[in-house]
Amino acid sequence: MLTQKEIADHLGISQPAVAKQLKTLGIDDWQSKTLDEIRLAYIDRLRATASGYASLDGTYDLNRERVMTERVDRELKLFQLAEKKRELVNVSELWDELNAVFAAFRQELLSRDDKLKSEIDTLYGIDIDVSILNEHTNNALKHLSGYLEGHQGDSAQAGADHAAPGPDGNDRMG
Repeated sequence: MLTQKEIADHLGISQPAVAKQLKTLGIDDWQSKTLDEIRLAYIDRLRATASGYASLDGTYDLNRERVMTERVDRELKLFQLAEKKRELVNVSELWDELNAVFAAFRQELLSRDDKLKSEIDTLYGIDIDVSILNEHTNNALKHLSGYLEGHQGDSAQAGADHAAPGPDGNDRMG
């Protein structure tokens, strides 16, 4: 069975250096390898190091770095392509539009309560209290505002001002 001392003698390096090199080379089953296999793997590593493709201690590998750079470049190009195809939007640009939509939606819901009161009063000849309808609408708007705040961060406060009434049930917009 092969020992690290034999490998060290064969490669002309110390036994601790052999242990380190075996780890760097990724050779866990060194006992089952031949001296020739280990020597060739060691020489390949030295060549890669000498050519600048890898560091001796295994912390740097030029090929791996190039592959990672190519992946990042490809992903950036895919994002740029999607943006040019208008398949990708900048979320920060979208929030102003969404805030306007939610403000309009809020106004529609609040005016709906007055319309419903008017229709119920006319159809059934009763005088319903509009605050009952407003309470349900305000609760729904508060619930919607909670969703917006969770997805929008700090700017949610500004958007929520347009989407829901304040804690007292009154319009936060003024």
